[in-house]
Amino acid sequence: MLSGAERLTHDPLTGLPNEHLFRLQLPREFSRARERERNGAFLAVRLDDIVALNDKYGRAGGDEALRAVAYILQNVRAGAGREPHVIFKLGGPLFGYYLPECSAPEARGTAEEIHEKVQQSEIYLQRLTVSIGLTNFYELFMEDGSTEQLALRIEQTALYRLDIAGKQGANTICDSSKTTAAAVSSRPTVLLVDPDPDSLELLIRSLEAAELVVQVSQDGESAMTAIQAHPPEVIVCEAMSPRLNGFTIRERLQTNALWNAIPFILVSHRKNDELIRKAVERNIRHFFRKPVSLTEVTGLILNITRRAAG
Repeated sequence: MLSGAERLTHDPLTGLPNEHLFRLQLPREFSRARERERNGAFLAVRLDDIVALNDKYGRAGGDEALRAVAYILQNVRAGAGREPHVIFKLGGPLFGYYLPECSAPEARGTAEEIHEKVQQSEIYLQRLTVSIGLTNFYELFMEDGSTEQLALRIEQTALYRLDIAGKQGANTICDSSKTTAAAVSSRPTVLLVDPDPDSLELLIRSLEAAELVVQVSQDGESAMTAIQAHPPEVIVCEAMSPRLNGFTIRERLQTNALWNAIPFILVSHRKNDELIRKAVERNIRHFFRKPVSLTEVTGLILNITRRAAG
């Protein structure tokens, strides 16, 4: 049971330090590692198929799977006197695992140990798997930027590699040795949030013809679950989507630095002064009236994904 103070700094589901503590600690640890010229590493660990687990066992079953992964991570940390390692519970099915003063092979070895122990564990109703993206601190020692900016890049690099691992079929580890080859075959994902995907059929065809991966959620709740499981490169959202409208989805994304960075395109049959004002207040820069121009929206998304890849 968490105390009042711990509720502000720890995840209530797993009891692990939360994202707030993670964002305070990572810049300090990176700065210390660079000053000492000693490598550290950050592992982004994501439970695979959380949407399927929630569908099969209910939300309580999905929560129990997250607690099982937290327990396994704590056992890995406890092994071989690894108390300096720190585990964080981040958004959705995502965990952070920080290793201070380790070599790159040691970081890879820890990732492989986590991967293996989760897969072999029998503490849950079925076998679980995780995908892992790994960043070594030394990769950014010579880069320009503030400590906070470089710490964010460490996190974003690990999450980018985690996304590559997911596109390779999940249950995978991805570090710098596998990034280049995997990136060639990976394609950006666009999440369309709309209760009537038939109305976007032509847009879906246009995006797929442009070699983009298209996912569709028919309501806001399922969209948030999809974003937590596999953050897309771009979101195209109907303003009046059910079970969380587009404005509420955007507000929730703004509470998480990584989700907030996902380009967000709003679409609606209605586009009046009131809706435009609500979009501006939420820093939504692109708002299109339906039916959308296929050329304009597809071109915008391609420009966004190419800039991100560059």
